[in-house]
Amino acid sequence: MLWWFFLAKHLEENHCRNPDGEIQPWCFTTSPFKRWDYCAIPRCEERMCVTGDGRDYRGTVSVTKSGRTCQMWDSQMPHKHFLQQGLTLNYCRNPNNERMPWCYTTDPDTRWEYCKVPSCGDVPSPMTDCYKNNGMSYRGVTSETIGGRQCQDWSATSPHFHKKTPGNYPNA
Repeated sequence: MLWWFFLAKHLEENHCRNPDGEIQPWCFTTSPFKRWDYCAIPRCEERMCVTGDGRDYRGTVSVTKSGRTCQMWDSQMPHKHFLQQGLTLNYCRNPNNERMPWCYTTDPDTRWEYCKVPSCGDVPSPMTDCYKNNGMSYRGVTSETIGGRQCQDWSATSPHFHKKTPGNYPNA
């Protein structure tokens, strides 16, 4: 068994992964009746609420905590600033790793302020608990399939023998 190949693809323990370009992360199961299955991991969606520092927030709040209207990101009036790539309209964002989403204001006396955006509460971080695209970059710790089965350890060949070799999957 080429267990070192699986480790190179981050196929450690029994965590869900997508080493071969399936439509989403998957694993071999510990059930002798089900060889493999897709994993119970949600697809990352644009965030309409804040988790952590709000870098992923993509909602439409455009008013600061004190009630000031946000300045359009592509406008230099009333406050001049470096244009932030990809920011549109006047929605609150966190393009520079502040502690939460913010915006430049239309108030000439207040350059910028934090925004009051809805909190996601205890929603998991999108970097570890959801997958983007087809999940080939997913590195979370989910190890359960959508059918509720536990994942088989990638280094194990029982109950399901598998052959994921560099020769069989040269572009994995």
